[in-house]
Amino acid sequence: MSTIQHHQFDSGLRVITESIPGTKTVAVNWAVPSGVATNQHDGDSVLLAELVQRGVTALSAKEHNDALDSLGIRRQVSCGIEFFRVSSVMLGTHFVQGIPLIGAYLLSPELPRDGLDACKSLCLQSIQSLEDDPSHLVGVALNQYHFPAPFNRSAYGVAREIESATIDRLQEVHTESFVPDGSILVVAGDIHHDEVVASIGNIVCSWKGTQKRIETTEGTNRGIHWIQRDTNQVHLAFAFDGPRAEDENVLLEAVAISVFGGASSGRLFTQVRQRRSLCYSVSAQFAPARERSVIRMRAGTTPERAKETVDVCIHQLNELRNGITKEEFARTIQRMKSRTVMHGEATTARASALWGDQYAIGRTRSLAERVEEIDGITYEKVNNWLKNRDFGELTLAYVGPEDLELDANTLHL
Repeated sequence: MSTIQHHQFDSGLRVITESIPGTKTVAVNWAVPSGVATNQHDGDSVLLAELVQRGVTALSAKEHNDALDSLGIRRQVSCGIEFFRVSSVMLGTHFVQGIPLIGAYLLSPELPRDGLDACKSLCLQSIQSLEDDPSHLVGVALNQYHFPAPFNRSAYGVAREIESATIDRLQEVHTESFVPDGSILVVAGDIHHDEVVASIGNIVCSWKGTQKRIETTEGTNRGIHWIQRDTNQVHLAFAFDGPRAEDENVLLEAVAISVFGGASSGRLFTQVRQRRSLCYSVSAQFAPARERSVIRMRAGTTPERAKETVDVCIHQLNELRNGITKEEFARTIQRMKSRTVMHGEATTARASALWGDQYAIGRTRSLAERVEEIDGITYEKVNNWLKNRDFGELTLAYVGPEDLELDANTLHL
């Protein structure tokens, strides 16, 4: 039986462990409050995601990487909207040796001056690559229009800010925002809580700093937005608000959106792709969060059929208010339970789930608790929720060669 335990250091760092019997690996998910939304210059944390991998105190980049590889540690450094994250997976027997090497990315990166130009080049190439990937480009644009600044930023940064970055500026960002206050570290797998806390305590004993609150600087820019590109397809992306992760109705929304567009048996796939052959791909996903929960719909089609695709997607969303069938409900509940259990067998998935729980709802849930919550959903509760569901104002962004000349009133549901 797994055991979830918590410890909070005086500095504000929260450590969460889950000991999972029978596993041989340990997954680590460590994030500090230094995402792109915290940056004065949009892109500094993006650059840091590259730069922290170019050596740490007392170890060159090659020496650091060789030490990690010698322990068989897989790792990834990434930058999101609110958090800067290091994730890794290793054998449980290597945790004590491995965690100082993983922590060094956050606590003691060298940030070498001679590595900055190469990091800038990589980040600028990533921005330029969006022009070759219109389906990704439209997703970036959708977030930009749907969310308030600075939470509408992308994980790519802005080219001019990246070009202007100096090593002194990045060192200042590291000092001010790579702090223990607001940081969450999750370790799941073949571990013991007390040993984890002791190992972490040894490397964070002098770590200090207070998290800065992120304030919205301007409102949203929802509605319809065309990104003109000479493409053969039209890439459509919709967004509308959902209940927060801590809302009592969040699972009801999850069931409804899964019925709507979460699988090949969903209504969007059936009505838009199979019956009408309007597009080659269509889906909808619900992303609950502590704030700014969102449902995103995506579709790829031809210019000739794009307007009809929009109309049918909106019509199907309106139809969802009339409720779902018992067959749809049963199929979706089974799919949710299966996914939850299967994901729970991987230490990486458990570390990610625990981290998300702690941040979004302020507590953690075991795999059994998650399954029990799903079992508590009823067909009647879902339909009562949908009957009174106000989808609010939608945002639509699309990439394509022609203006679809859509009526903005169609996005007010």
